[in-house]
Amino acid sequence: MESTLIALASAGGTAVVSAMATDGWQTLRSGVVDLWRRFRPDSAAELERDLETSRSALLAAPDAEIHSIRQVLQSAWQGRMLTLFLEDRAAAAEFEGLLSRLTEAGAHRTNVTFNAEARDHGRVYQAGGNQFISER
Repeated sequence: MESTLIALASAGGTAVVSAMATDGWQTLRSGVVDLWRRFRPDSAAELERDLETSRSALLAAPDAEIHSIRQVLQSAWQGRMLTLFLEDRAAAAEFEGLLSRLTEAGAHRTNVTFNAEARDHGRVYQAGGNQFISER
């Protein structure tokens, strides 16, 4: 059972940090805050502040440090979630449902079609999600 909770906490920490720079941030943020209010009401306000602090740090990170900051934040949020899940298995089940709903909602999004044309040594970069380009 512990390995299931570890995997869920890992997925949760990754989902939280991945969503921080996307349009889905508010939805995931609200779901996590609601979960904390339900299972740890005494620390929900602190969690809310920490989510915003983490997001601000990620969004303000220089390109050269973004990968490292993302990894550190994911580890921190994975640990926080694992602690909650180990203390209350119902929180784990509820969070798993939240992730499923968000994944399902994302699957129903409209497809986006990109068209581009580059000329005269031009470059085109297109992405349907996060895109990191590093040229040296």
